[in-house]
Amino acid sequence: MMTTALEKSFISLKRHLSEYAPQLEKAIVAIKLLETADPNSEEFSQALADLHVAATVLEPYSEGIVKSINQFTDDRPE
Repeated sequence: MMTTALEKSFISLKRHLSEYAPQLEKAIVAIKLLETADPNSEEFSQALADLHVAATVLEPYSEGIVKSINQFTDDRPE
């Protein structure tokens, strides 16, 4: 059975992942568009902008995920 601290770590991890996943999907779509679009097209420019936004949004969620993972180690009973 998980301790309260571990439960909190798991809840935090799940929350960060649920917020991370949609942004990651947007980044993947943008990358696929960059691979196929003409670099001089509006589609390419928009995909690049979308990727930049997704990367900017993903950064704090990534930090939260790492922090949550670290809490599992920090909160484990010895």
